[in-house]
Amino acid sequence: MRHSLVVGARLGLSGLFVAITLAACTLGPDFKRPDTPATPAYSQSIHPTGSAISLHYGDDIAEDWYRLFHSDALNSLIRETLENNPELEAARHGLVAAQWELKAVSGSSLPQIDASGQVGRARINGSELYGPVNELEATGNRFALGPALTYNLDAFGGVRRTIEAQRAAAAVVREQTLNTYVTLVNQVVITAFDYAAVREQIEVTQALLTQLQAQVELTQKLENAGKITRSDTLQAQTQFENVAATLPGLEQQRDVYRNALAQLSGRTPDEFQMPNISLKDFVLPSELPVSVPSILVRHRPDILAAEETLHQASANIGVAEAARFPALSLSAQYAQQTTKINEFLTHPGGIWSAGLDFTAPLFHGGTLTAREREAKEQYLQAKATYRSTIITAFVEVANALRSLEHDTDSYLAHRRALDTARANLDLTTAQYRAGRYTELQVLTAEQQYQQAALSQVAADVQRFTDVATLFRALGGGWWNAQHDPTVLPSADFVFSNNNTAPTPAL
Repeated sequence: MRHSLVVGARLGLSGLFVAITLAACTLGPDFKRPDTPATPAYSQSIHPTGSAISLHYGDDIAEDWYRLFHSDALNSLIRETLENNPELEAARHGLVAAQWELKAVSGSSLPQIDASGQVGRARINGSELYGPVNELEATGNRFALGPALTYNLDAFGGVRRTIEAQRAAAAVVREQTLNTYVTLVNQVVITAFDYAAVREQIEVTQALLTQLQAQVELTQKLENAGKITRSDTLQAQTQFENVAATLPGLEQQRDVYRNALAQLSGRTPDEFQMPNISLKDFVLPSELPVSVPSILVRHRPDILAAEETLHQASANIGVAEAARFPALSLSAQYAQQTTKINEFLTHPGGIWSAGLDFTAPLFHGGTLTAREREAKEQYLQAKATYRSTIITAFVEVANALRSLEHDTDSYLAHRRALDTARANLDLTTAQYRAGRYTELQVLTAEQQYQQAALSQVAADVQRFTDVATLFRALGGGWWNAQHDPTVLPSADFVFSNNNTAPTPAL
């Protein structure tokens, strides 16, 4: 009879479990990835006619796009940075932590089994045996040990939505790590360009100082010969000192850029060995790939992060809705129990219990309704942020393309201005030596030449900077890397290269 009751109870619980499982549903909206933009271009009428760079729309971007500049020193800097930068390392560890958090949250969907035990002394009455209270009275020791199981049936999908939200949160961290990687490469490239440009400006200034020193010496000779006044010599000396006063500022900028590269490479300024980088060593690419908008939104890390944030917000709606419905769980416990510890292994007695636990919210002061409405508003917020992120990305690409459109015209105009200033300075100096021009005319020509020379260097480096800015705006090409840029060398997790959520390595 006892055996029949036990079998019947087990069959009843099994049938109830099957019925609840079949009736289970997942509340909340199922996330649908946003459609790609229908627009075919980033801006109207971007055709860099006369440019030294040809744009190829629809072409893919290489992960090592910086090699287009053909600089071994730059390649070495980037390699060292990716190996040693502490911010990238921190971001990668943060991603691994997010993956472990996902694994931890995912475990809540499985049955939870624990061991429980008891060593104690108690007094009981008949109610312990489901009889009259005065039917039994006993006092004694109790020793018990056995497993206990609890299993959330997740009838309305709250646990499943929580795992979905955590998976999206881990994906956000992954995209943020990718963004750190892409930004880091871009920062090294642009900082290297800035360093090279300042070095070039220092060389231009030093060459001009050599000319001005010669001019000062000439005026002193002419003054000694009585051909010019003391005022002319002082004017030449003032011009020399004014130009010389700009040199410390340029050297300070050079040192700042050098230290910035040291920091990016994960070194202190004292440890860092600066390679010999010159603006003349860089080669401007003649052809550039430009991915179309529909591809950009599937590759650019900040857009992907905004998309996963939207996914997380969508899943949180289901979590909030499920919290308003009943929670069902199975529980079971078995223990070997005895009253004497020396009989625990020789004459134990088995006891067990099993059942279905049920809790339903009745009154929570409006908290659950407020949580649901909050989740829906956060979804709308994430949706607007996603759209804003796409617009920002398109604007950045359009601005970079516009800059390339005008860079060649600007560079050629500055080159013509420099050539004209150089010719004017040579002519004015020659006329001054012949006694036809005054010292003031020479000083004016020298000022014009210095301004033109420094402006030409700025126009030259701007072309390289705008190319790097375009690659950054297009996503940096990380998806074509041979190894996932987000993974630590010793990571216990791996990613697929298809923008899906992270999964544990088996």
